[in-house]
Amino acid sequence: MIAGTVKAFGFPLDYVLYDLSYANLIMYGAVLPTFGRDRSHRQEEEVINADDPGNRDRVRSIIFNGK
Repeated sequence: MIAGTVKAFGFPLDYVLYDLSYANLIMYGAVLPTFGRDRSHRQEEEVINADDPGNRDRVRSIIFNGK
């Protein structure tokens, strides 16, 4: 992330390492374009709400069994 920020925005390395806050580094990195990811073959991901008591057993299974 640091090298990408230095290269993309032309910031000096010392500025990125010592003067730029972590939050700003993350925000600068969020606007950098990414290439080479083909999202057309991406599988649909299931979202499980861990705050829902009805999903308690499913969340425990994922944490302890990896499934």
